[in-house]
Amino acid sequence: MSDFEYGPVEFVLVAFQGEAPDPGVIEAVRELVRDGAVRILDAVVISRTIEGGVETIEVEDSTDAYGLEEAGLDLSGLAADEDIEYFAESLEPGTSAELLVVELLWAKKLASRLAESGGAVIASERIPAPVLNEVVASAGNV
Repeated sequence: MSDFEYGPVEFVLVAFQGEAPDPGVIEAVRELVRDGAVRILDAVVISRTIEGGVETIEVEDSTDAYGLEEAGLDLSGLAADEDIEYFAESLEPGTSAELLVVELLWAKKLASRLAESGGAVIASERIPAPVLNEVVASAGNV
């Protein structure tokens, strides 16, 4: 069997008002970790000041304040400065977001099994949930 140490990762930018995610956001992430759907490898809180400047907090330094005390953050620092700058451009002045580097555990298992049999995932494209739901709703019952 070809078990990979890590599976594919995805950068997920979760926006929120203020300087910290609310309890609902924290619980949603905790639930995914608890259920074994994902592993959080790195997390950074990014804030854009009213003046347009960017401030960051490495969540590794205060995991319980962000609901990630059980996440491990195995590869803290994986989100490079260039990644943070790229995602910070998405933020409006006065808003914040948590940049999560999420390992997709189901995809790790799939990648391991495919590698074992000589196959590989060579492309993947995500359709955001709001887009899919809008398409389905406008098409009626599909």
